Amino acid sequence: MTTIKMISSPSIIGSRRPKGLRSGHTLIELMFASFVIMLVVGALLSAQLVGLRLGQLVDSKSGASDASRKTLQQLPVDIRSAKSWQIGSLTGTNFLGITNGAVQGPALQLCQTAAGTQFTIYFFTNVAANNGVLFRTSTANWNPTIVASNLINTLYFTAENYNGVVQTNSAGGQNYKGLIHVILQFCQFQYPLTQVGTNGLYDYYKLEFKATPHLPE
Repeated sequence: MTTIKMISSPSIIGSRRPKGLRSGHTLIELMFASFVIMLVVGALLSAQLVGLRLGQLVDSKSGASDASRKTLQQLPVDIRSAKSWQIGSLTGTNFLGITNGAVQGPALQLCQTAAGTQFTIYFFTNVAANNGVLFRTSTANWNPTIVASNLINTLYFTAENYNGVVQTNSAGGQNYKGLIHVILQFCQFQYPLTQVGTNGLYDYYKLEFKATPHLPE
C-alpha cells in the first residue's frame, strides 16, 4: 500500500516580510523645511544686495578722493612756488587785481618768475546753477583746464593774515606773509552708478585749505 504525503509550501507572494516599518514625511514637516530653506535663501540674497550697495558707496568715495587728490596736488604746489600773487577777477583773458577793499575774488594770479613775466591763473566760473568749475591756465599758453567741478559754494579766493583776518588792500594780499584761503564744496551724483530721481544719491564733501608762497622775492 502506497502512502502519499501532501507537503504544503508557503506562497512566494507575500512570503518576505519587511524587517521594519518605513516612515514618511508629514505635510507639516515638509512645510517647515521649505520655510527654513526660504529663510536661508532670503538671508543670502539680502547679504548680497547689501554688499553691492556698500561697494557702490565705496566707488563713490573713491571717485571723490581722486578729485580731491588732483585738486590738492596742483594748487598748493603752484601757490608755494610763486614769487608773488594777487587776487582779482578775470574778464576774457585779462586779469584785474583788487586794489582796495576786502581782497576776495574769483581769480588768483601766481607769478612763477622773479621778473614777473609769466603767470599761472586759477579762476572760478559757473557753468550752470550749482555747478561751479575751477580752471587753471597760464599767460604763456592760454589753454584752461578743469581742476575741479560740481562746486556749489561761493566761488572766490581770499587773502588773510596769520590770524584769519581778511586783508583789505592789495599790498597786504601780495605780501608773502599773507595767506591764500579757498573753500571747495562739491556736490555730485553718486559715481559710477547714478540713479536719477528723488531718491538718487549725491556725494557731498568739502575741501578747505590755506597756503602761502615759500619762495617770495
